[in-house]
Amino acid sequence: MMNNKMNLIKEYSNLLFFWFVGVVYFFIFRLTFIFLYRSDISDGVSFMDYVKGCFMGFRFDVTVVTYFLIIPFLSIIILIPLKKVKLVKQIRKVFQVLFIILSVLISVITLNYYKEYKNQFDYYLFMGLYDDQKAVVQSIIEEFNPFLNLFVIIISIIVLIRVFRYYEDKTLIANGLNHLKLKYKSFIFSVLMLLFLTVSVRGSFTEYPVRRFYASVTSDEFINKTIINPFRQLTYAIEDFKELNDKDAVNPYGEVSNYAKDYRTINELIHKKTDTVISKIKPKQLFLIVMESYDRYCLISDYTKIANINPYLKNIEKNGISFVNFLPSSNGTMNSFTSVITTIPYTGVNMSIIGATNSYPSSIFNLFKEIGYETNFFYGGYLSWQNIKNFTRKQGADHIYGAGNIKGKKGIWGVSDEDLFNKVLQTVDTTKNSLNVILTLSYHSPFEVDVVSKGFPYKTMEDLPKDLQKIYNESKLPLKTFGHLWYADKAIGEFVKKAENKYKHSLFAFTGDHWGRKNMDNNPNLYKKSAVPFILYGNGIDSQNITTISGSHIDITPTLFEMVAPKNYDYYSFGENLLKSKNKKFAVGFHKLITNELIQAYSQTAIRQQVFNKELDIIKSLKRKHDSVLSLGWHYTHKGNNLK
Repeated sequence: MMNNKMNLIKEYSNLLFFWFVGVVYFFIFRLTFIFLYRSDISDGVSFMDYVKGCFMGFRFDVTVVTYFLIIPFLSIIILIPLKKVKLVKQIRKVFQVLFIILSVLISVITLNYYKEYKNQFDYYLFMGLYDDQKAVVQSIIEEFNPFLNLFVIIISIIVLIRVFRYYEDKTLIANGLNHLKLKYKSFIFSVLMLLFLTVSVRGSFTEYPVRRFYASVTSDEFINKTIINPFRQLTYAIEDFKELNDKDAVNPYGEVSNYAKDYRTINELIHKKTDTVISKIKPKQLFLIVMESYDRYCLISDYTKIANINPYLKNIEKNGISFVNFLPSSNGTMNSFTSVITTIPYTGVNMSIIGATNSYPSSIFNLFKEIGYETNFFYGGYLSWQNIKNFTRKQGADHIYGAGNIKGKKGIWGVSDEDLFNKVLQTVDTTKNSLNVILTLSYHSPFEVDVVSKGFPYKTMEDLPKDLQKIYNESKLPLKTFGHLWYADKAIGEFVKKAENKYKHSLFAFTGDHWGRKNMDNNPNLYKKSAVPFILYGNGIDSQNITTISGSHIDITPTLFEMVAPKNYDYYSFGENLLKSKNKKFAVGFHKLITNELIQAYSQTAIRQQVFNKELDIIKSLKRKHDSVLSLGWHYTHKGNNLK
């Protein structure tokens, strides 16, 4: 009879074998997936694409397998010392059987689901709940060969059960572990097993666990779809479905009837006509650059001035129109980006999902397509991130480019800004009218670009200008981060220079997605923690024009659209054309509002404000203005266009 120490080692070896079988099973599943639908693989896929896809899939798989090991592991820790070895084995075997049955079922189902929807599980999975149930069953019987599927399920379950039974009493791994000459062997093995499971459940050795958007690591869309483990994909589908269908919620910003009594639809309320032409020669190519983490503070900070960190964008600002009282729609990239594209204010609803199934007439892509412009979207990251590919496609983008089809070194998030801009220059046609929306990436943690090799002059703190050394706080803004701000500016400057030469009638618009969250001020004021740039530069734009007109992300589309659309052209937008809205009183972001006199922030417990010129006692009325805009946006995305 084994002693407790040997029982513990034997059960740990069984858990390791359990983990190994699970990983191998999902590896075989992924290869089967690729083989069955190999016709969906695009031309030019390299061997390394398969390697990258399988490796990233492995990272998703180990997280799933590990969940089946957690309770058996805890039972070993708790019950072996109590000499409940038989119970420990029974618990492990129960989870092995659960793993076998659930894994085989979900694998077969997702393979069939892909056949119909060309995707693993997504929110369409639940649309069947509202279909004719009888018709659904009949379709399955006629089209999906249930008897073959049942046969595969049974055979797979039998094979896996036999594998576990055959190796149940094998002691190769246990003997190997037991022969190690270690003091406190049981304790050491327990700690190592805990560390192993911790890393495995995260799918990563780094600070970043494996996440959904990592799935776009290859240049092939189909291979990317096979990467996420079907269990993980199912949980994402459930989350997305819940987010799409919470229609019974109460409007958190007040009922829309309080703000739109005289309208039957929201489209009536946001209907507009063009009436301003700023340039005699309309821009032929428009470039809207949404800059990662680039806030207004980057342009006005003493630190960037002393170190000359961003000379390119500052020079662009001097020779263009700069809106200095400008708010992002949210504090996150995707939520702000969806507002830039749709003009719908962010209200706390994840538009990356809703916008992938609903096309809005206010979308910048849809509007520019109406007047004959080609619409392109370029993103330095992976297109599976935040569902951005499906979102932009639904909103009218003709062509969509992401890290998977951009040449260059791939990092955690994607490619460098230089590689992204090179792709833009290689792609945009000089002969076509086009709108080109570009979402940059490099000024984002973990800041992976080798900025020193790119020419960043400050390798150490001692290299900084003397005046800056006196005030620089590296704990708040590491030099590496500072270097990436420099790099982001450099990439923009070089792109604009090349683009101006190539596209003679071009217009550039720049904005930041959100506050950069990097600030060396001890107590940065509300403006520094909120505002982002909005700069227009290029064809027909006057130089050295600073304006205090209040604006936000939802105002970008009407401002650009009215520069190129015919006069008296009907269109829809929640925002306003900032080039004609001289009397625009306020602009809103998520729980924030700005005027040319103050900025306010709203929470459940307090209202904060920063006054630019003088004390104003208008907090209550401005909160209502903020809520009036977000109430309409919330209703539009949750309840639809109708108001009555």
